[in-house]
Amino acid sequence: MQAFEVIRRLAATTSRTEKEQILFDAFMTGQRDVFTGFRMSYDPLVSYGVQKVAEIAPEDLNPTDPGTVTFQDFLTLADRLRTRKLTGYAARDAINDTAARCHGPTWNDFYRRVLLKDLRCGVTEATVNKVLKKLSGAYPEVKDLFIPVFSCQLAEDGESPQHQAKVKGKKLIDIKLDGARLLSILDIENQTVTQCMRNGKITENFVPIREKLEKVLAKLPGSIVLDGEVVSSSFQELMTQVNRQTNVDTSNAKLAVFDIIPLQDFRTGTCSISQHERHAMLVLLSDLLRTETDGSVYVVPKVEVDLETPEGRASFKEFVALAAENGLEGVMIKDPLAPYQCKRTAAWLKCKPFITVDLEVIGMEEGKPDSKYVGMLGALVCRGEDQGRAIECNVGSGLTDHQRKEFWLNQSGIIGSVVEIKADIVTKESGSDIYSLRFPRFLRFRETHVGEGKI
Repeated sequence: MQAFEVIRRLAATTSRTEKEQILFDAFMTGQRDVFTGFRMSYDPLVSYGVQKVAEIAPEDLNPTDPGTVTFQDFLTLADRLRTRKLTGYAARDAINDTAARCHGPTWNDFYRRVLLKDLRCGVTEATVNKVLKKLSGAYPEVKDLFIPVFSCQLAEDGESPQHQAKVKGKKLIDIKLDGARLLSILDIENQTVTQCMRNGKITENFVPIREKLEKVLAKLPGSIVLDGEVVSSSFQELMTQVNRQTNVDTSNAKLAVFDIIPLQDFRTGTCSISQHERHAMLVLLSDLLRTETDGSVYVVPKVEVDLETPEGRASFKEFVALAAENGLEGVMIKDPLAPYQCKRTAAWLKCKPFITVDLEVIGMEEGKPDSKYVGMLGALVCRGEDQGRAIECNVGSGLTDHQRKEFWLNQSGIIGSVVEIKADIVTKESGSDIYSLRFPRFLRFRETHVGEGKI
């Protein structure tokens, strides 16, 4: 069984058990190439710098012609693409030449998909690693086939009771930006810049930022990962830029960097350098980043406070209030002595300021047919005015199942009532005079209602 046949068999079944058995059989029959291909395709820190790869036309496929391209030949091509020794037209010509000399099905269903980092066979890295783990006891060489699982440091909720007690002592605080997480891997060995979203998916949507970061490579003492948030003129515009597949204009996007980790440490999942020292490293790098990127990449400033002192508590409250006044998403509270760990940790706590708005209930929506809320309240349709702004929104969060049932049965008693709604911020769609609320949550009914003197 050849590698392309393994991929085809995997794609032909939706059963996870069957997929695991196919992978197990492939390993036991000596098919190591396919596992190497999985690692090449799924390793989030590896990019081949290509978005289009030649495909052999159906009429030119000749399954009986083995071609002259070996798996080692393909690995050589992939390595030259990964290290950017082949780029532009040279990369295209090398790919086309290899495809022309290759066994057709192997190219189309295996090699080509590896370069596109999409094997299209319904198998995740978790499934591959699960099979390899079962084999690792008897086959020590399996350790070189495991797929690295991408992760980055995530924050805990500083407002939850279990973490509120940790908001004390000396802390570093910075703003929580209303953007999308973007990790930029600056690899000086291969002279490449690869950008990943929080889930490890490589994105090519922020080319202007990436190209400017490439100018920084030659001046770095070592390979690093810049952890930050990409921001745009509005959250809605940013989400369009993040999700669009073609014709993406991200020229106005900026990268706000809040942490730095040596690439070798990021690969292992832990960096023992303290938060305070990592920020000092960023500060030293800030002028270079700002100059080489024309301000498209900048370092998020941090403020050190001691929450055990009146001065520190006052500074913290002032910082939070300032963030709320400027419509920022919130504040990050960081332990200055903590390492960087690629997991969710209380070393970072997020503190989100919020607003409350009183709106009138003008309608009710039933829960969606495919949800557990069918036959009961799905969302309150609300409208009102706050600080001269006309606000409309549907509120489906913050309601208990008991409330959903009770309110749905008593619609006439609910419509016309005034409810207090908690939200992150007031938002406005471009080209509209109507405002909405971001992440609205039902809090309570107001004591006085607008409908027919209801109390």
